[in-house]
Amino acid sequence: VYHIDQDGRQQGVILSEMSDFAYKEQSVLSHSLRQMMYPLSSTYAWESGGLPQYIETLTTSDVADYHKEFYNYNNVTLLLVGSYDERPKAIFDVLDGLSTEIAASPPISKRPMPPLRVKREKRRNDVAFASEKVHIGTMAFAWEGPVIEDIETHVALDMLIDFLSTDPASPLRRRFTNRPVPIAGDIDFCVSDCFPTMIKMSFTEVPLVSYMSHAAAAAAATAWHRDSAISASYPSPADAFGPIDLAKLHDDVSKLFASNYYRKQVVSTLTYIVDHWLQENWLQFHTYLGKRIESLAAEFPQTAMLDRGMHSLIRMLSRDAVAYRLSPGSIDMERPNFASHGRLFSMREELLQRECVFWKSLVQKWFLDGQMVHVAMIPDPKLGIQIEAERNLNQRNRIENMTPEALEKSRQRAIDALELTKARIPSEVLAALPPVPDISKVQTSAYHGYNFQLDSALAMQSPFGIGRVLIIPGETSAQFQISIPLSGLAEDLRPYLPLFTKLLKASSGLMIPCSVADVIKQTTCLPIAKPAGMPFAYLSSDQVDSALSKVLVKYDVCIGKYTDSKYGGGWPNEVLTLYGSTKSGDILHGFTLIVLKLLFGDFGEDAIHKTAAAEEKNLSRAKGTGASVLIDTFPWLRIPGPLDARTIASSNVSTDKYSKYSPCEPLGRAVNMYYQSAFLSSVTKSLSQALSGDGLAAAEVSNVCTAILQMRTYFANCTDNSGLAHISLPQISGSDAAQKTVDAVVDAWSSCSRAWCNSMQIITVPDSPCQGTVQYRVKNGTTTPPRKRRRTGADYSPAMVPLFTLGARPGSTRYVTLDAPLGIHLTLPNLQTSYVGVQIPLKQLPKTKAVHASFEERIKTLPDRDHFALRMLAHVLNRTGGLIKNAVRGRGYAYGVGIHTHYDEGYLGVYISHAVDPQKALGAFWETIDMLQSEEKWNENIDEFQLNAARSIYLLRFYTDVAETLAPEDASAMFSGFTGLEQRLLWVRRHVEAITLADLRHAFIQYYVPFIKKSSTSALYIVATPQAAEESGADFVARLNNNQYGVEFKALEMSALDPIIRI
Repeated sequence: VYHIDQDGRQQGVILSEMSDFAYKEQSVLSHSLRQMMYPLSSTYAWESGGLPQYIETLTTSDVADYHKEFYNYNNVTLLLVGSYDERPKAIFDVLDGLSTEIAASPPISKRPMPPLRVKREKRRNDVAFASEKVHIGTMAFAWEGPVIEDIETHVALDMLIDFLSTDPASPLRRRFTNRPVPIAGDIDFCVSDCFPTMIKMSFTEVPLVSYMSHAAAAAAATAWHRDSAISASYPSPADAFGPIDLAKLHDDVSKLFASNYYRKQVVSTLTYIVDHWLQENWLQFHTYLGKRIESLAAEFPQTAMLDRGMHSLIRMLSRDAVAYRLSPGSIDMERPNFASHGRLFSMREELLQRECVFWKSLVQKWFLDGQMVHVAMIPDPKLGIQIEAERNLNQRNRIENMTPEALEKSRQRAIDALELTKARIPSEVLAALPPVPDISKVQTSAYHGYNFQLDSALAMQSPFGIGRVLIIPGETSAQFQISIPLSGLAEDLRPYLPLFTKLLKASSGLMIPCSVADVIKQTTCLPIAKPAGMPFAYLSSDQVDSALSKVLVKYDVCIGKYTDSKYGGGWPNEVLTLYGSTKSGDILHGFTLIVLKLLFGDFGEDAIHKTAAAEEKNLSRAKGTGASVLIDTFPWLRIPGPLDARTIASSNVSTDKYSKYSPCEPLGRAVNMYYQSAFLSSVTKSLSQALSGDGLAAAEVSNVCTAILQMRTYFANCTDNSGLAHISLPQISGSDAAQKTVDAVVDAWSSCSRAWCNSMQIITVPDSPCQGTVQYRVKNGTTTPPRKRRRTGADYSPAMVPLFTLGARPGSTRYVTLDAPLGIHLTLPNLQTSYVGVQIPLKQLPKTKAVHASFEERIKTLPDRDHFALRMLAHVLNRTGGLIKNAVRGRGYAYGVGIHTHYDEGYLGVYISHAVDPQKALGAFWETIDMLQSEEKWNENIDEFQLNAARSIYLLRFYTDVAETLAPEDASAMFSGFTGLEQRLLWVRRHVEAITLADLRHAFIQYYVPFIKKSSTSALYIVATPQAAEESGADFVARLNNNQYGVEFKALEMSALDPIIRI
């Protein structure tokens, strides 16, 4: 990797990556803490990728000298992981043959990790970081932790920290985040595996405002009322800081970033934990630890051999091996105690038996008696501009001072580096490589399932059409994934769906009709007490949260299929999914609690306001970063709207007027971040005005509350009968028991929905809005009369959503098309380096009725062949050493290159991150596609070996990912029309094994060649660059437009993409 490009610019991919890394808040924070905790002679005081100011002076000889010193046989620890019955002779024979080379290898001149016991002279450090948002920062603290060999203390600290940072009832949470006037947005608490370890605790989103203004805003936000005569208010601002049991802690806040304010609050809270809280709340603390042990132990068998997390087996073994080799404590050990971290769960069980005094002493020793360092992260809006200006000045001075000979030498080095990327693996080496692994030998967890088409009279009154019970032997917990169809939901209400899911996940009370209170009390652990003469029994949020925590290990609500990630599935507007993980005997109990929250949660004006404001803040923070530009802007411009790609391409408006373009957004495009940010801003503004006494906002507030109520009307009355009730259990005795489990879940839903319909008043539809205003009218819930269905066997299951046929994706049916390629240039203040992206819509798939041919008949024709050929081609072109990655990254134009085949969302995308020169990165991408058009060049560069490697990597990753999340993957398979995961695994394997080089060529001509067509293509490009750039925006766009592929780039202000939405 070189750092001077062919124009003499001192850049390159490493500098590009680390420039972006070195100025982000969390990166700067981590580096500052390590520099305060460890001496400069330690590697911990530095960054593994290097800091920009040192990379700028780094030479190739420096790198070579470092490698000679550390990368040799005397400094290697070899770790073999596998089920060996005897010594792996072949491997050690090879190693024994290296004895001569090992003897000749120079010894290590110094220990890379010397004993670190230093006096920390500076206990507080204020650090500025580049940010446009000057109203929030971060407070972080660190302590020296136990040595890595002290595993018992390490695990005990893990357990303690997990409770203090995660449980809503922990004193830290109640002191800083979970209160009417929070003084932190979140808490991050962990132990870093260094030598010695470092305990880190950081408070993010700390408000940089005075106490009075902060408290006044919170007081306005926390006033609340209901339609009934009941009213209440939060404590006064003077009492708002801290719950009752921490009221003795004094809060005299003038500025939250005062010299020692946060340190006092942290120390006083930790002291309170030792002196009072642990003893008084011992049962609550002990119960939490027990539940967490069960939860972690249940997940461990599925992830133990996968290097995905801190508790994976391979990472544990590696950590023990490195600790034995490098840490000072290993000198006293007779032999290494490898796999000691494998005792993680048995050790947790042992620690669970310790008395309260043990945990009090743990806090006292490591947090109160230990020396603390403190870093305050303070935002500076001018810092990024200053850093970029200094970098550009240094670069210009260097180029001007280079002699013609030095400049020519740097150009030649760039040419030589480019030739190296074209090196081919010799045929004799390819012949000696082992064959492609047989994926059929890859073991997945044992499981089997039962399918039921729900045709009973009771089921016909519910939204469910198919029941699935999956049995996973060996599991210690059960899961449910209940998907409710949204096909009948009024279009007016769809923008409220993301907000509604956040309300379901937020802490809230319940308003239970007294008519069903006795039944619910018998079937759940809710402490319901019916008030005399009142129609509803009210449960506080603490009571509801306590009941949920007793039953559910985890629960979530999302739009689309549940994928255990923050990104949505492929059908964002089709289903609402309720997910829960619970103890095997409590599956019905946990499901009932979530349904009660869905239908009877106390979602009043204050709860809606608080949730909408928090989500708006999250979206505002995400906008303008590199990831959101590519992930959200593309679909926002592709889906029809006032300022979509087609409008921009055909508009005669000059580019400087786009910033004044303020469209009123119609319904639709609701799930996208741009729409949701503007929508939630409107919701929050209306509610804030109404809660502060503005009567003019009452109508808008009524619309918001009415919309939430009408969504419940829809769910309570939904009888679409295409939803999925998916349940996974550790064990069950036969099909009859599985049927009873499904029936019980359906019955619980029906009972709750009937109670809602009998007790809640339907709200009248408001009048239509005036012309030109976006307003959300409420419609009555859609109901469908019961209809009889034939019960089918357990080997057939129609698709959940009628649009989808077996294995097929919906395609880009909603995207606008372009007559010619279009490029858009955005400048963003939060970027340090550039991002480039391009998307092409895939062919549109017509709506088809479900095909009732058998699975065996369908798979013979391999109908999904194009899809998997496109995926295999992406692996071939984008692998390490692949043509596209080499063309861009190998020349030093950018650090990250990714090819994404999103069939479910209907597009093929290529994303380039941390780009040094966006124009050259795009040019290299275009040249590669152009070159591969030639059949001769194609045959020269794409061969059977690469296809086999792509097959192996894809299948191995697919099977590995499935093993991690078996139940959600099984439910996802049913969304695609399969009877279960068994069929989907076979479907994928058959298609991938059948892909040929001819299929790859066909996919390339059909999907990649349109990237370089000058017409009849819908390619959309987005180039995002830092705002503080040396080159003017107009000059940069003119340079982008100087391309031979007919792509016209236009400048666009990001603020122009924000719509105007009125409630």
